[in-house]
Amino acid sequence: MQPLYHAVPEQMNGNKLIPLNQMRFSNPTLHAEYLRKYKGRQEVLQRTIPLLDCLWNDVVQFLPLHPEKVFGLQIQLGLIPKIPAYQFFEIDLAALNPDKTVVYFKTAAGEENTEIKWLRDVDITTIQEIPKATLNYYQSLVDTGELPFNYQFIPHVLHKGNVDISNSPVVTLK
Repeated sequence: MQPLYHAVPEQMNGNKLIPLNQMRFSNPTLHAEYLRKYKGRQEVLQRTIPLLDCLWNDVVQFLPLHPEKVFGLQIQLGLIPKIPAYQFFEIDLAALNPDKTVVYFKTAAGEENTEIKWLRDVDITTIQEIPKATLNYYQSLVDTGELPFNYQFIPHVLHKGNVDISNSPVVTLK
């Protein structure tokens, strides 16, 4: 099993992860709350995902590598004092419909630095480490007091539609 990771939402309703745009209709209050994380960067919500013919907020986003690697590196660089006690669903890659799933690569700021590939065309084992672009980004924040966007320049697995997590174990970072 090749797992993907998605943070357990603070206010989880039901046993499915749903895209932000769907949440607008099913739970407007929760939609407004999760929309706040895009404050100051609302342009991300207008980002298109060409292979899926949809917007960024029409997909559920997954981390292809274990999240402890992300936060461990931030500790190593002195960006955070300890690994937060975040919880993540560990989702079997095989649970996603390959016709609705892509990998989004971004290597630098700007939309011209992105590439999107069908999941079936990516060997997921090759994206299990923190990319150099992410390391450089984190290093640029050392001694600034600024907190990083945790997943900046890390490939994202994007799935158009809902994802059932009823059989997905939860891992707590340590």
